[in-house]
Amino acid sequence: MRAFALLLGIVITTGVVQAQGTATVSGVVRDETGAPVREALVVIDPDSLSLRARTDTAGRFRIAAVPAGRYEVRVVRIGFRPHSRTIDVIGRELDVVIELRSVPIPLDTVAVRASRPGLYGLVVTRGISLLPHDPRALRGARVEALNQPYSASTGSDGRFSMPQLNAGAHAVLVTLDGFSTRMVPVTIPVDGGVEITVTLDSLYAEYQRWDDDQMRGISWRVRRATNPAAFVPQHEIDLEAKDLRDGIRYSHALLSRGLRIRGGCIYLDGKPRTELALQDIDPRDVAALEVYVPGTLEDNDRLPPFPRNTPCDGLWGPPVSPIAASRGRAAARVPVRNRGNRDIVIVIWTRGRR
Repeated sequence: MRAFALLLGIVITTGVVQAQGTATVSGVVRDETGAPVREALVVIDPDSLSLRARTDTAGRFRIAAVPAGRYEVRVVRIGFRPHSRTIDVIGRELDVVIELRSVPIPLDTVAVRASRPGLYGLVVTRGISLLPHDPRALRGARVEALNQPYSASTGSDGRFSMPQLNAGAHAVLVTLDGFSTRMVPVTIPVDGGVEITVTLDSLYAEYQRWDDDQMRGISWRVRRATNPAAFVPQHEIDLEAKDLRDGIRYSHALLSRGLRIRGGCIYLDGKPRTELALQDIDPRDVAALEVYVPGTLEDNDRLPPFPRNTPCDGLWGPPVSPIAASRGRAAARVPVRNRGNRDIVIVIWTRGRR
C-alpha cells in the first residue's frame, strides 16, 4: 500500500512539474499574400532578451524555454504594420500563424527602383532656399545609415553608393559643411535596390547653423553609446496612437535592442524639457527620436545639461565604479543594461525640422 501511495505521489508530482514547466513556441509569419516574411522580430516578453527570435527565409521562428502563462506576443518588421496577440502557453508545444500587413513608407525625396541591391544616389544643391539656382552636384557629402554601420561619401559627380545596406526601411543622414543636414527615409526592396536624389540647401543664418549642429549630433551620440541605444525614425512610430508612449511601443529599433520605455527625461528639438512626458506628445508631430540609457556617453557637449536639482540632473554622466571612486581615479564607465528603463534619456525631433 505504501509503495502504491509512493508511486501515485511520483506521478502527481511529475504532472505538476510538467504543468508548471516550460514550452516551445514556434510558428510562421506571412504577409497578406501568404508569402513568408523573413527577418521579422518575434518578442514574447519585451523585458526578456531570451524570449525573442527572428524568422528565417521560410518565415518560421522557434522560441524555447517559455514558462507557462499568458503573454502578449509582439511581431515587428520594417515595412509592415506591427502585430500583437495574446497567447496562453500550456503544455510543451504551441504553434501559431501570424499575418503581417505591409504599409507604404512615404519618401520626402526623389527615389527610383534599381536592379542592383543596396542604396545609390546623387546629392545636389539648389543654393540658398530663398535664392535658388539650378541644381549642381555636391562633392564630399557624407551619407550614413543610422542604426547601421554603413556610410559613404559623394564623388566629384555628387554620386555615392552603399551596396551593403540590406532590404528594409532605413533613416539616412546626409551632411556637408556649409549645407543643411537632411534626414530622409529610404525603403530598399527585397529583390533590388533604390536610387535617390537628395537636395541640400546652403546655410545662411546663425540660427540655422546651431540647428544643423544639433541634427548632426544624432549620429555622434548613437555611435558612441556604450549601453543599448536606439534611433527611432518616423516610419517606426504609430502615428495613430493616442500618445507617443503608445506610438513607440512596437518600434523595431527599441524591441531589437531590448529597450522598453515607460518614461524618461526628454529633450525636445535639442532643449531639455523636464516638465514633459511621452503621454503629452502627439506622435503625429514627431519626426524621429533617440533613446539612451544613462551612462552611455562619455560626455554631452552636443546637448545642454538638464537643470540642476531636477529628477533628470546628472543622467548623462558616466557611472563611476566603487573601486575607481575609492582610489580617486578617473571615472570608469560601467556598462549596465537598465531593464525596465525608468531613468532614460529621450531626444525627440519634431516634424517641423528636416
